[in-house]
Amino acid sequence: MQDERPILSYFVLTFAISWLFFIPTFLTWTGVQTPIAGAGYNGFTSFFFPFAPLIVALFLLGRSGGWRAAWTLIKSGFDIRMKPLILGTAFVLPVALAWLTVALVSILGIDELPGSMVPSDLGYPAIVWLVPAFLSMMIFGGGQEEFGWRGYAQRPMREQLGFLWGSLLLGAIWGLWHLPLWIIPGDPHIYIPFLVFVIFTMAFSVQILWLFELSGNKLSVPWIMHGVQNTVLVVLPVYRFDADGPQVGLYLYVALNIVVAALIAIFRKRG
Repeated sequence: MQDERPILSYFVLTFAISWLFFIPTFLTWTGVQTPIAGAGYNGFTSFFFPFAPLIVALFLLGRSGGWRAAWTLIKSGFDIRMKPLILGTAFVLPVALAWLTVALVSILGIDELPGSMVPSDLGYPAIVWLVPAFLSMMIFGGGQEEFGWRGYAQRPMREQLGFLWGSLLLGAIWGLWHLPLWIIPGDPHIYIPFLVFVIFTMAFSVQILWLFELSGNKLSVPWIMHGVQNTVLVVLPVYRFDADGPQVGLYLYVALNIVVAALIAIFRKRG
């Protein structure tokens, strides 16, 4: 039975709600002064922004299927009943690709990446800092988006376009949705070429859907992968926070993600 979720309505509402809050920031970026723009407002907008995919998904599910449908989506994020190898891969894959990038950059001397952003004067083991940092990324720092992207939008796109094109298109839309972050002064995204970022989200989307399906569509997998991805780049930054020259480390990192996505697509098709 084909999924009848209103996918176009989902994307229109998600983009509208998210981007609406960036209007004062955009006006300031173009030189028009507004009374509510500034660092404080931008901080609020950046905090609210990642919740829009989740909010819209819950709204549409609740409207069509009641609170039980919305609650089913939330519960799926806490279901970890799957093979340990799948769950472990969700944690390890983003870490491995970032570590390999940093290692290759160091060995080849092709870029100068910043060091770990984990405070060096903690006075206690770094893992004690990393656990709450990871949970923060899961709940507030982008991981929560997965309840919308993979939890709501992925299934109908997968049914209509197939595994590869469904994941690539969702990845492109997901990347495009981040565009307003490039007009916020001081946001680290401004140092990443936007097209490169979108290519990364497309490659990462293939990886996420692959493990998502292997887990039996347990939303905990994309939620974890997104949270780990955002956390590991704090520990192992793969790009420089400056505009001096090409981001070679970033290009290498994206290339490695493309290779993994391509291998997934090839071997999945053969299987």
